[in-house]
Amino acid sequence: KIVASVCGTRQRICWALGVKTEALYQRLIEAWRTPTPPKKVKGGPVNEVVERARLSKLPILTHFEHDAGPYITSAIVSARSPDKKIENVSIHRLQVLDDRHLAIRLVPRHLFKLWQMAKEEKQNLDVAIAIGVHPAVMLAAGSPVPFGVSEFGVANALLSNKLNLIKCENVDAFAPAEAEIVLEGRILFDKEVAEGPLVDITGTYDVQRKQPVIELVSTMHRRDYIYQALLPSGAEHKLLMGLPHEAMIWEAVSKV
Repeated sequence: KIVASVCGTRQRICWALGVKTEALYQRLIEAWRTPTPPKKVKGGPVNEVVERARLSKLPILTHFEHDAGPYITSAIVSARSPDKKIENVSIHRLQVLDDRHLAIRLVPRHLFKLWQMAKEEKQNLDVAIAIGVHPAVMLAAGSPVPFGVSEFGVANALLSNKLNLIKCENVDAFAPAEAEIVLEGRILFDKEVAEGPLVDITGTYDVQRKQPVIELVSTMHRRDYIYQALLPSGAEHKLLMGLPHEAMIWEAVSKV
């Protein structure tokens, strides 16, 4: 089963957050200002099945004719710094290389910084890759909060403290307990491959670049999981990337 365009309209996002359209920006800004740590639980729907990672078992899509191949485009990636003091949650495109390896597109932002910190210590960076999460988690993952603020806290504030996290079994990272699928893996500090091309938010093919490799260890998922997809350059892509910036612009203009 595959679902797509979950966050494909502004109204759908508002329904998911239980907020009226005119109050959406304020709700987002309040969550950025007052993030609240989610509850950590031992078990949840996502770890009904735990098995060895095999990407060929998932219905990962190839979206456009000249894409480099199948891509996971809707996953949130969570990781912590080597000293475990800083957590980051963000959305990244993930190219399937084989059954146990992905190439991850990292731009010089927070996850890139955590990977560089691990790289300096010649360590791989543990990550949890969650597919099929609440729209609040997707929005939070795209939010411009400072380095050191966990986006899980923003998502929990958006959900009125109803977000539960589960600790991965084989890597040192946390993931939403109610996700559909979680891939446990490590971003290798010493391996990069050619990643791309893929259609980007502009609707054009992005260039090929050297990017880090994720080695997967295991998979957790619901027994009857639904794979969540996202069409690159589609309305959902634009909304998830654009809404946080709309809120920032609204806040700045409202002060004038």
